[in-house]
Amino acid sequence: MSPIIIGGGWSGLAAAVRLAEAGKNPILFEAAKQLGGRARTVKWQNIEIDNGQHLMIGAYQQMLDLLHRVGIEENQVFQRKSLDLQILDPHFQPLHLKAHALLAWPLAMLPKLYSSLGWRDLLNFWSLVRQLNSPDKTHNLTVSQWCNATGQSSRLISQLWTPLCLAIMNTPINQASANVFAATLSDSLLSKRHSADLLIPKKPLGDVLPEPCKEFILKHGGDIKIQTRIEKIVIDAGKVTGIVTADDDFIATENIIVALAPNALHKLLAEQLNLSKVTEYPITTLYLQYPSQVRLHHPIIGLSNRLSQWIFDRSEQSPGLIAIVISGPGAHESFTKQQLIDEVIVDLKKVLPYLPDTYLAAHLIREKRATFSCGVVENSQRPSCKTAIQGLWIAGDYAENPYPATLESAVMNGYRAAENILVGNLP
Repeated sequence: MSPIIIGGGWSGLAAAVRLAEAGKNPILFEAAKQLGGRARTVKWQNIEIDNGQHLMIGAYQQMLDLLHRVGIEENQVFQRKSLDLQILDPHFQPLHLKAHALLAWPLAMLPKLYSSLGWRDLLNFWSLVRQLNSPDKTHNLTVSQWCNATGQSSRLISQLWTPLCLAIMNTPINQASANVFAATLSDSLLSKRHSADLLIPKKPLGDVLPEPCKEFILKHGGDIKIQTRIEKIVIDAGKVTGIVTADDDFIATENIIVALAPNALHKLLAEQLNLSKVTEYPITTLYLQYPSQVRLHHPIIGLSNRLSQWIFDRSEQSPGLIAIVISGPGAHESFTKQQLIDEVIVDLKKVLPYLPDTYLAAHLIREKRATFSCGVVENSQRPSCKTAIQGLWIAGDYAENPYPATLESAVMNGYRAAENILVGNLP
């Protein structure tokens, strides 16, 4: 019997690709009308855009491996740039994360940081960096508590660690798990020089991975059923026997991978797996279309102590297009579309005076349940890939993992679930 994957996001696609590659003829079910999950393509004004912005970096080795497996080379879909991030703040001079070409990593970042911060804050920065590989120093601490324990100044907390925490974990700094934050920084931003490279998509994310994965799965004997919701997983004597769709069709199988967002996972399996209810946080993305000649001076610009947090140049996808991201919960959730646009425009005029006074069009996307809250308690409750039910495996970025809700952790967990099936590793 074919293994079944529930969920057509990047994790479910990774699992299906691996199983199809091994000749297992997987069947993937997706409730939406398209694949991609929270990294999918939407249409606006006759152009294709992403439903949200995803900061991808050179450390995403599993994601890059998946691209290679389906026949896509990195340079076909990404423009790789060395780390070069500016974070602008109304109270401080710009903070610059950029590597010196001749120094070893991560020391290579220190000259630019010194020119931005001065020696006192540079020492504070380094005191935190030295603890990245010491989980005993971050155990059961929030990122805010860890910053205070390592003597981070108010400037470093507000201009560096808060924006990075929200960008990486979509969780406020006073809630976010320091363990997860440290692991992510250690293995990405501060690991190796090329791990911190920025991967700028040349095309909408739906074309980067979901479509090539779909073609690969179908070509290798798998099947994909979109707009098909799974109502029930059938379990008998402690092992899975099949699924029931919303149309009341029963499909028999001995292996099921559930690659769903936490809320959907809870609805489907809370009782069987004793899953805790999960808080999920929003991500708001505002697209502004300017005249085609408009470009940002950097592909990504960070803002701190403002409503707007990150600004992305999306001219590779549509000339003159920029995207502004607001991560996590906040007062902006109650703003009307026009109120939010007005507030963002105020931010842009203050920090990017070279932008035109008026934009041509605006499109607002609110993902109310973009990611799970990666707090200290919530992180400890993430389910294992292996469950107590024979043949039932959990994927998705919420499954137990050192990292927060990222595309890399999603692919990693999809691979892991598929490998468990391939080796017959029963719980």
